[in-house]
Amino acid sequence: MKRLLLLCLMLLLIPAFSFAEAERVWRLTLEDGTLLTEICYEPEVGDLYISWDNKEYEVVSIAGGTCLAALKGDAALPSVDWLDQDAVLPVSALSKRIALYCTHSDESYQPSDGYYTTTERGSIYQVAHALADALGEHGVETTVADTLHHPHDAGAYRRSRQTAVELLKTALPIALIDIHRDGIPDPASYETTIGGERVSMIRLLVGRGNQNAEVNKQFALTIKAVADRVYPGLIKDIYLGKGTFNQDLLPRSVLFECGTYTLPKEQVLKSMPMMADVVNRALFGGITGSAGRITSDVGSSQQPSGGITMGAEDTIPANGEKGIGYGVWFLVILLVVGIVGFACLSTGSFRGGMHKAARNLSEMTGGLVGKKPSNHEDHEHS
Repeated sequence: MKRLLLLCLMLLLIPAFSFAEAERVWRLTLEDGTLLTEICYEPEVGDLYISWDNKEYEVVSIAGGTCLAALKGDAALPSVDWLDQDAVLPVSALSKRIALYCTHSDESYQPSDGYYTTTERGSIYQVAHALADALGEHGVETTVADTLHHPHDAGAYRRSRQTAVELLKTALPIALIDIHRDGIPDPASYETTIGGERVSMIRLLVGRGNQNAEVNKQFALTIKAVADRVYPGLIKDIYLGKGTFNQDLLPRSVLFECGTYTLPKEQVLKSMPMMADVVNRALFGGITGSAGRITSDVGSSQQPSGGITMGAEDTIPANGEKGIGYGVWFLVILLVVGIVGFACLSTGSFRGGMHKAARNLSEMTGGLVGKKPSNHEDHEHS
């Protein structure tokens, strides 16, 4: 009887152990043993790490749970001098739409929730919705997918990919952010004070194994550059890992590690208004040539005309530049029709009206369009 009870207990515990895989922690160190950081995703030689003080390192070897990194030099953060301007122009070429989702839908915060993982909906969704609400205060339309992707295993990104694809089809975002919390045991690795409040730092994770890697890296660097100026210490660091993290679906995709599981959730939530301000400025708060550079680069080199390619059978119509072009041509045609109509009414005949309309168009465009006035006609209007 006792053996039977023990067997039943073990069977009950199996789902719990399979659901929450132990999050292994790797140490990233220099050759002299100096600890740079800890990470909870399997590293690979060639991964890049950009520290809080904007130094760039490369993983050169891995042995056990330690990754040896070599300094490459200073990270090339983009200029954000446009933040000093009294007034900045909104980036009007793209709609202010962002989509959020949570690949690891079990993630929670132990001190506040009483558990770090759950078979139901993790409190990571509270963080996602807090960020969305804060973005809304800046006029950014943000969609949060509440879809669950249990269990927390190697297939989670495959399952969340379907959610990401659906978001791209329905929300038509210009940026896609996957919200996580880290698995580093030490809460001090994320704790900080900004503006007199205890808050959480945010780590940015970029996958370097896809065609959007460089654009996504620049997006992450812009976020850090803005945060370093507006909320110094908010962005913990940037890690560029070997995976794709579904960031091949859309340029301007990034993963946010919002604190770690040993940190009180309340501290993480306090960071969200700051993070929303940073994201809004990084995407929409600049003028053409600075923050707007991301939008122009992506539009010209990353997004083929006609759609954003997401996979073998998933495409989304691009409605940014194309829609603006149609709008301009519609206004031009409307203007020409109005000029011709007015000319016909004023002359009393269609032939005379066309002649006058051609002359008017020529005068308006400096002779580029329409009938160029003769010397006699010029004399009449002088």
